[in-house]
Amino acid sequence: MYESRTSAREKTGFAFSGCLRFFCVLGFIQIAAATSSIVALAQSDVPKIASSPPAKIQARQGFAIPLISDALRLSDFAAGEPRPDLKSKLTQVTDFIQQVPNDGDPATEKTEVWLARSQTTLYVIFICHDRHPSEIRSHLVRRENLLNDDNVSVLFDPFQDRRKGILFTVNPSGVQADALWTENKDPDYSYDQVWDSEASTFPGGWMALFAIPFRSIRFRTDSPDWGVVFMRNLPRNSEVDFWPRVSSTVTGTLSQEGTLHGIEGVSGSRGLQLNPYVLGQSERELINIDPLNPYYSSRQLEGTAGGEAKFVFKDSMVLDGTINPDFSDVESDQPQFTVNQRYPVYFPELRPFFLENSNYFTTPILLVYTRNIVHPEYGIRGTGKVGKTNIGFFLIDDREPGQTVAPGDPLYGKRSLNAVGRISRDLGKDSSVGLIYTDEEFGGGWNRIGGADFTARLSKTWTVQGQMVESSTMQPAHDDQPAAYSAGPASRLEIVRAGRSFNLISVNRDYSSGFQTQLGFIPTSNIYNAQDHVMYQWFPKGSVIQSIGVETNQSLAWDHQGNRLYHYSTFDPFVLLPRNIVFAPVGGQNSDTLGPQDGTLLTENRNYTENFGGFLFRGAPWTQLNVNIYGQFGGNVNYNPVAGAVPSLLHQQLIQALVSIQPTRKLTADNTYLLDRNHSAENGASVYESQTLRTKLNYQFTRSISIRAIAEYDSTLVNPAETSLQRKKQIGTQGLITWLPHPGTAIYIGYNDDLQNLDRALCNRMPNGQCDPDNPEPPRSPDYLNDGRQFFIKASYLFRF
Repeated sequence: MYESRTSAREKTGFAFSGCLRFFCVLGFIQIAAATSSIVALAQSDVPKIASSPPAKIQARQGFAIPLISDALRLSDFAAGEPRPDLKSKLTQVTDFIQQVPNDGDPATEKTEVWLARSQTTLYVIFICHDRHPSEIRSHLVRRENLLNDDNVSVLFDPFQDRRKGILFTVNPSGVQADALWTENKDPDYSYDQVWDSEASTFPGGWMALFAIPFRSIRFRTDSPDWGVVFMRNLPRNSEVDFWPRVSSTVTGTLSQEGTLHGIEGVSGSRGLQLNPYVLGQSERELINIDPLNPYYSSRQLEGTAGGEAKFVFKDSMVLDGTINPDFSDVESDQPQFTVNQRYPVYFPELRPFFLENSNYFTTPILLVYTRNIVHPEYGIRGTGKVGKTNIGFFLIDDREPGQTVAPGDPLYGKRSLNAVGRISRDLGKDSSVGLIYTDEEFGGGWNRIGGADFTARLSKTWTVQGQMVESSTMQPAHDDQPAAYSAGPASRLEIVRAGRSFNLISVNRDYSSGFQTQLGFIPTSNIYNAQDHVMYQWFPKGSVIQSIGVETNQSLAWDHQGNRLYHYSTFDPFVLLPRNIVFAPVGGQNSDTLGPQDGTLLTENRNYTENFGGFLFRGAPWTQLNVNIYGQFGGNVNYNPVAGAVPSLLHQQLIQALVSIQPTRKLTADNTYLLDRNHSAENGASVYESQTLRTKLNYQFTRSISIRAIAEYDSTLVNPAETSLQRKKQIGTQGLITWLPHPGTAIYIGYNDDLQNLDRALCNRMPNGQCDPDNPEPPRSPDYLNDGRQFFIKASYLFRF
């Protein structure tokens, strides 16, 4: 009865016009505002173990930064004190306040920040007192890989829009990290800038110096004020301290920032930057894009060159260009479960050109997923801020689409052209509206999307954001397939309540059957999804337990014909202990629905439902060890049955373990183990087992010089009587020597190698020796075949004028 009522409701709901959807969004905003008041009243009657008093939105705290004539060095702060003749020339900030674990309490260890500036550089010096200096966590690691150590950060908001900022971080070994900061999103550590840092220990703690050139930051020269937040992280206490107070009872960090006065008479990142590279490589690779014509491509001692140029004008606008960008495998993807998945798996972008200023193109629906642009030759991008208006655009080609079709196809050798335009306007203190347009043109076809989005801050704890777009897609004719046109709307509405004790995220997605995004990423079209996450936690006083909580997740989806797609629910209590240790038993139910509309041999819809249980453990119990382990025992669906069979229910055992070991200050070993083991729920027969083992070793000789090795083994063992999945085994190895004095200037020497259990015939051969067009799946073999080997040397240099 529940499903029949839901189907009727969904069929009616999906017939709404675009205008009616928009008014529904506005209605949701009003409902959310009312809900905020109702929940606040309800919370007043909820019994709590203990909790800090609610944080008041503080008056803006600020300070002036003095001008000095000489550069600062860490040697000017012997034993954690500035030289007597220097002390009166600097500004001091102190009185840090905890956010975690005891929101509003004074920091357990004293932190001082000393500041000054010259005409070209901003200096920030942290003095981190510590009564237990032997417990300070510090490792010499690759740039950005310092977040498990003690560290300090400064977050600047140069435009004071309380939406976007720049985060700079240093650990006690002087290792740097920097990131683009977008409110209510994770920091984007792909951002790289040129700046200097020092760090050292003294008997009572440690200290760090940030020397940040003004030309590494974009800001308005007509405003002497910046927003600023200082942070200190003490992982052994699971403690994060802030100045000014950044309370977890108020949504956002920049919304609670202080003010830095006195940035006058300086110029920002004005001028020209050139970052050319040269690359020499030898490569042998199996090309099987066309399964009827697999072949090896070999290049011996081949050289190429390219690079990027950046021009910054009016301090706040930047124009980037690239020619023949190089995407050698300097970074590698973190392993994920990819076997027997119902929907595509998301992998984050790792290539620097696409990552820089990517937050200018971020919208609630992921319409810009640059991993879809594989092999560009040229591109141009502009980003910046004029007043309260944020502007971003890029135009780039891609040779890959024309290389994925067989020779003789009318699309063979053609390239796509990809264009994105984005503009948004800040409204009030923490709200905005925006427009976006994306366009991929290829072979006479296109995928064009346009729409509007908004973010509305309803109170200090409630935020709403939403987006509505429409797509128009023409698939060009090729491979004996006629041209096909489709179009349709998509929308997303997210309501967030962020607080210390009670947190809620409610997301509604609606992608019509005609909606397509070839430049973006969505799991599937023709879906309506409602997803809710609720968490409540308590904070015991005078206990080793820092917090106790419960959280629940629920996700339901239907297609636009009223068929239910899935219903997933999870419930888990959790405990937070010092050293960032979290333990959580997990339970819930997964229920997938499949039918004839999914391309199966089922004649009617069938639910595949099974309860599951599991656990989560993560934390850093010792300085040398960081652990994140998740185990689950429940159900799954065999989405790949044998020919003539229908999908079936599976019993599943799933383990994901990420273990980082740092036995010495300079050596880091990151280890990953994935296990996905499945048996038939009907007869207990083994169906498939997928395993991944990966080890990444990094030895850091200095902050600039390192050597890295990666070894990964992937296997999928199958029962051919139960599944059509192919038995696969793969061994990949990578080696990399790096000299990286600062971003943009580097030398890489690398080697990549890949082995798979591929048959040397490369395809299923017919008696005449041709590849069988009716069986394009590559044949497997008990032996390994090397299908890819590369040796490369890459050098780049950053010129700043």
